[in-house]
Amino acid sequence: MMPATSLSQVRVVFGSVLVNHNGRIAERAVLGSLGWASGTPIDIRVVRPGILAVETPGGYAISRNGQLQIPAAIRRSAGLQIGHRVLLAAYPDSNRLIVLCQTPLHALVAGIAAEIDRGERS
Repeated sequence: MMPATSLSQVRVVFGSVLVNHNGRIAERAVLGSLGWASGTPIDIRVVRPGILAVETPGGYAISRNGQLQIPAAIRRSAGLQIGHRVLLAAYPDSNRLIVLCQTPLHALVAGIAAEIDRGERS
């Protein structure tokens, strides 16, 4: 039997979406899994370059149409640009959304590819 803290017990909802021309993220399945309705107060912070944490409560809010508006200052700080594709990871049980921008996502995948390459050459 696996312990209760096992990764298999963590419910995560993934999605991928482009940041639209207004700096908004509109991915209904992922955002909907969190139950954040229009006006829900949220906090958006840069955890490290290219990675955002979004949690409740906070000084921002889910937009009127249910989208996540990322303020320009936060986008600049994170290195996130309009038209970039982001990976979303929603954790409904802890009311948290993690947004991974292209640069850290590329680094993660490149590291995995390098491991695979090393394994194939052995």
